[in-house]
Amino acid sequence: MKKDMQKHARIVSIILMVLGSLYLLAAVLLIIIGLVATNNQTQTGDIALLPAIFTGGTILLPLVLVGVLHIVTAKAFRAGKGWSRIALWILSVLNLGNVPLGTGIAIYTMWVLFNTRRDVAAISD
Repeated sequence: MKKDMQKHARIVSIILMVLGSLYLLAAVLLIIIGLVATNNQTQTGDIALLPAIFTGGTILLPLVLVGVLHIVTAKAFRAGKGWSRIALWILSVLNLGNVPLGTGIAIYTMWVLFNTRRDVAAISD
């Protein structure tokens, strides 16, 4: 792999690790907000806990899974694992819907993946 593309591949892995960390941070913030709201409502007796827990889990579980998948895939891509390229293509397609920032990240990731398609060597120094 050319040095220039190695640099771009490293940048993609860093961006995806940061994006995955932001997903996990958003999940933690939503958990905190949910706990505070649930605590406030249970004190007044105005909330049914089962629908609130189900709704929160429905939102948080995919958010955590996508965040962890971003981080694991970025680390594997940086290490040169073959399966990470397929996972990055899938994540890129999913990120296309996250307008505007996710779309830009997805297009950049696809460009890097397309230009490094024949190289399976490790990206790290």
